[in-house]
Amino acid sequence: MNLLITILAGGTGSIKLVRGLYKQFKNISVISNVADNFWYYGLYICPDIDTIIYGLSGNLDKKKGWGIKGDTFYFRNYMREVGIEFWFNLGDKDLTTHVLRTHMLKSGSSLTQTTSKIAEIYNVSIPIVPSSDNHFETNMITGSRKRVHLQEYWIQHKASLPLIDIVYRNIRTARPTQECVKLLKASELIVFAPGNPVSSIGPIIGIPGMKKLLHDLKKKVVMVSPFISNNAISGPSAIYMKAKKLDPSLGGLAEYYSKFVGTMIFDNKDQNEVETNVKPRFPDIKFEYTDILMSNSKKEIALAKYITCNFR
Repeated sequence: MNLLITILAGGTGSIKLVRGLYKQFKNISVISNVADNFWYYGLYICPDIDTIIYGLSGNLDKKKGWGIKGDTFYFRNYMREVGIEFWFNLGDKDLTTHVLRTHMLKSGSSLTQTTSKIAEIYNVSIPIVPSSDNHFETNMITGSRKRVHLQEYWIQHKASLPLIDIVYRNIRTARPTQECVKLLKASELIVFAPGNPVSSIGPIIGIPGMKKLLHDLKKKVVMVSPFISNNAISGPSAIYMKAKKLDPSLGGLAEYYSKFVGTMIFDNKDQNEVETNVKPRFPDIKFEYTDILMSNSKKEIALAKYITCNFR
């Protein structure tokens, strides 16, 4: 196996870097978060896996950050028209992916096998590997102590419920896939994409056995910050970190990843603060700086080139 770069990815915050690396360096693999997977009207939905596959195949709706570009929503709309509650936005083309995946799973295939098949259908030639074949979920603990799935909390409730904690339900019984472990050990470089630390990268790290493995591989692990000037580049990273009683700042981010990451990449704007207030606390970690804001495809590729040229 000669896979040189493996990216840990999840959510809309990750696909930009994955896409940049894919466009200029094909010898990569992706380990995807699975904790936002859920069953919905008998279909098994894998939002992060699908975002990666759609993104790399050129089918992603970039404006939304999810789903298939140009998709229609006749199925969803008709469900609502006949009086059935339907809060998740399943597009008609997107529905094909979920039907196929569910059929394969119910026929005995693993999530790894179904993901490989779907990637093949979309002509994505690199390995897209679920971090686990076991089902576990990111659940939001609301002010009333009710557990709500991440997707339900964010989409149905529009993050309006008071949030007091976030847990990974059933993660203790999950295990990393053999493919996941093999890829990490074989890779020359492991990259933590700038996804949400709690809901995208955290569930991957939290799978039993992963923390020790990543700690052992720490010297070849690089993290790209999802923060610039102590603010999340996109999404609810700061909100989720606060719910987990984590400091939503550059220093808090460094603390969160310090046991698993050998090099941390922050934005040029943050060099002074990191050098002054963060770096002295973590003498065994290398800190590097570049433009990490991927606002267009050229900047996606530029950041990818920076990583492949400087850390391999």
